[in-house]
Amino acid sequence: MGNQPDEKFTWVIKNFSSLQSKRIYSDIFVVGSCRWRLVAYPKGNDMANHISLFLAVSNSEILPVGWRIHAKYSFTIVNQLSDKLSRHEESQQKWYDQNALAWGYRNIITLTKLNDKEGFLVNGKLIVAVKVEVLEVVGKFEESSPVMETIDGFQVLPSQTNREIFLGGFAKN
Repeated sequence: MGNQPDEKFTWVIKNFSSLQSKRIYSDIFVVGSCRWRLVAYPKGNDMANHISLFLAVSNSEILPVGWRIHAKYSFTIVNQLSDKLSRHEESQQKWYDQNALAWGYRNIITLTKLNDKEGFLVNGKLIVAVKVEVLEVVGKFEESSPVMETIDGFQVLPSQTNREIFLGGFAKN
């Protein structure tokens, strides 16, 4: 996992100033065989007058028991007038698991600075970029769900069944 190149995802949030939702989600993207999404709080998450931004595991409910992801990420709030003025936030390496599904910043940028005419918000559009490097994955991650069999009206895994065929009075497995 450590030899994979960093991956970048860009999220364009339209009509940011008029959003009424407490929390908004990006589309799901895949880096290092892991499914991610960005979560933003346009009015802050327990931090008034700030935008909050987090990188979250998107499919935690279907991951195997004991899964863990070791990842490093960085956020950029893109200044659309001058890249030099973009706001970069580097992270430390973080472990994601059942108890820590998301990491990020409660106060990545103030709403005052965001709404100023400095170039972060242009024509109602906010651009957020994240760069993710998956360092290690613990647990087997499969995109597809297991095939189920129906036995007497119950859904079971094939490994939970034993099929016997009777030929001429002899049982054959």
